[in-house]
Amino acid sequence: MEISSLPDKFNYGVALLKMFMCFEVILVHFWQGTVSLCLIPFDALKGFSVPVFMFVSFYFTEKTLNGGGGGLWLRKVNAKISLISGRVKGRILRIIYPQLGWAIIYWIVYIVLQFKLGMNIGFDDLLWQIFTGHRLNPPMWFLTVLIALTLVFFIAFSFIDGRKRLIFVFAVSLFSFWVQYSGYNVIWFGNLRFELKYPLGRFFEMIPYASLGYIVAYFDIFNSLKKKRVVFVCLFGILSLILLKYKNLIPPAPGFSYSNNIYLIRVFFLVGFAYLLPFEGISEKSKQIVRHIVKFTLGVYCMHWLVGLMLNVLFAGIGMKIDSFILCVLIYICSYSISFIMCMFSSKYFKLLVE
Repeated sequence: MEISSLPDKFNYGVALLKMFMCFEVILVHFWQGTVSLCLIPFDALKGFSVPVFMFVSFYFTEKTLNGGGGGLWLRKVNAKISLISGRVKGRILRIIYPQLGWAIIYWIVYIVLQFKLGMNIGFDDLLWQIFTGHRLNPPMWFLTVLIALTLVFFIAFSFIDGRKRLIFVFAVSLFSFWVQYSGYNVIWFGNLRFELKYPLGRFFEMIPYASLGYIVAYFDIFNSLKKKRVVFVCLFGILSLILLKYKNLIPPAPGFSYSNNIYLIRVFFLVGFAYLLPFEGISEKSKQIVRHIVKFTLGVYCMHWLVGLMLNVLFAGIGMKIDSFILCVLIYICSYSISFIMCMFSSKYFKLLVE
């Protein structure tokens, strides 16, 4: 979920895109009703959030682990990844910790409020949430899949190196497409219980986005395009708009929300457009603001489900109706504020839940 904090790997355009996509996640879960003219862009981009997050996560994972960029991939052909190295362990723990931490937080809050919310919470709910990310806080399925894919890539990369990794990445992507378009993804997982079918089914749907992010970083494609930045910013922007109109240019496979693989092309152009925008020229004050807000993307994503539920209960309790889009804005603001407070007054372990 993160963007590298290293100065040469931080991109302000992608940071702003991630902030926007985090808000789009909230819209997916809480925005209802008609779409006015001024809100059409928000509606058009709702389905892109998770694919963008997966692409960006593996893009910056490759950059961070291997120092990609500027054609350095040619010098990495013999590089090995050790599963016990500090960077690899840090990466894995960084995504496992919030998976565990937020599961416990949601479980405790729901136990306290279960009678008010009309729930019956048991220890099995906590276990389902920890291992599938899809019981008490359903959006956390993404982190479950991210953990699984990260482990698959790291384990494979610990045995193979250089260009062989590309063969592996292409192979697992082709297998993913075959599983989706053959219908086996739905056959295998479609009849499983709610907590299992979506994380398992979306595991295969997310492989192409993770693979594409890795490949783009490996060959340093976006940085190479900076030589003709104006041309490619315009081209990527236009293609992104065109592809928004043609939703079924590539026939979708049966699946679990992310099997329409035209999204793969759209995400490439959308992230590329954001990456190439010359935001490095903005003022230092603006850069600090962007860095400060984007570092809480994880916290907003992880807690927005609970915050939205609490706000709905609050407004219902006082008999107040609020526009659902405005509610989403309030959810983002509250989630960001709580993340900020957790970082100000809590230990580093609480910080890892939101940064």
